Amino acid sequence: MSAAADVECDLVSSKADIVRDNRGRRVIERRNLPPGQGSSLLNDAYHFLLSASWTWITLLFAGMFLGTNLLFAFILWVGHANVTTAASFLDYFWFSVQSLATIGYGVLSPADTLSNTVVTIESFLGFGFSALVTGVFFARFSTPSARVMFSNVAIIADYDGQRMFMFRCANARLTAIVEASINVYLTRDETLANGERQRRIYELPLRLSVQPNFSLSWTVFHPIDEASPLHGIQPDGIKPGVANILITFQGTDDRLAATVHTRWTYNAEDILFDRRFADIIKMDADGTRYLDFAPFHETEPLLAKPAA
Repeated sequence: MSAAADVECDLVSSKADIVRDNRGRRVIERRNLPPGQGSSLLNDAYHFLLSASWTWITLLFAGMFLGTNLLFAFILWVGHANVTTAASFLDYFWFSVQSLATIGYGVLSPADTLSNTVVTIESFLGFGFSALVTGVFFARFSTPSARVMFSNVAIIADYDGQRMFMFRCANARLTAIVEASINVYLTRDETLANGERQRRIYELPLRLSVQPNFSLSWTVFHPIDEASPLHGIQPDGIKPGVANILITFQGTDDRLAATVHTRWTYNAEDILFDRRFADIIKMDADGTRYLDFAPFHETEPLLAKPAA
C-alpha cells in the first residue's frame, strides 16, 4: 500500500485534488485520479451535496433556480409567446418564476401553445426541484453529529509516575453520549528493508477507551511503555508530514438515540513535550463547581516535584 493511498483511507477529501484533515489543513495532493472516481456533483451527487458547505449548497440551488428561469424566460421572449400583460423580458422572467414555483397569481397567464408548453415543462421541473431541495436539506439536518471538542494540542509528559501521550476532549452539548469510545492510531511513513516506502498504522492502547456517560470533559491517556510505538520518542521524533496521530470517536447520543461519530488529527506541530493541561474544573466562592472552557486548549509547565 502506498503512502498516498493509506492517507486517503484515513482522511476525507474536501476537494477533488487535495486531501485535508478535519481542521482543513492540507495533508497531501492527489493527482491522476481515474475519471469518474472522485466525489463531484456529476458522478457522486448525493455524497457531494451532503458533504459540501451550507454556503456552497445554498448558492448552487439559488443558481440553478435563477438559471432555469432565465432560460425559460429567454425561450418565451425569443418565441414571442403570448403571456397576458407581459411586455418585456423581465415580465417573462417573473412569469417563469411563478410557473416553476407553481404559484400563479393570475396577472401573468399563458395564452398560446408556446407559453402553455413552457408552463407544463416548468411545473414538472418545479415539482422535481422542490423535492430535490427538500430532500437534501432534510438529509443534512437529520444526519446526527457529535459536537465534541478536542484540545488543539496533545502532550507527551510524565504523569502519575509514567510517560504518557495525552489529549482532552469535551462534550459541547448538554445531552450525554453513552458508551462513548475513543481509538487512537499512529500513522507514519517507514522504509522497509528492501527500500520500499510504506505508510504503517499502529494502534495506541489507552488507559481508558470507553466512557459510559460522556457529559463533561475527558482526558485520554496512552501509557508510553516499552510496547508502545511512541517508546523513547523525543521532541524531534515526530517529523512533519511523515507521521500523525489520528483520533476516532463514537458513541450514542442520549437524546437522539442515534450513533454519532467524529475524528481529530494531531500533526507533529500539535504535540508538546513536558507540559500539562490547564485546569478547567473550577469552584466558585460558594463551593459551586463548574467547567470553564476558556482555558480548554491552554497548557502550563509541569508542576515541580516535591523535594526528597
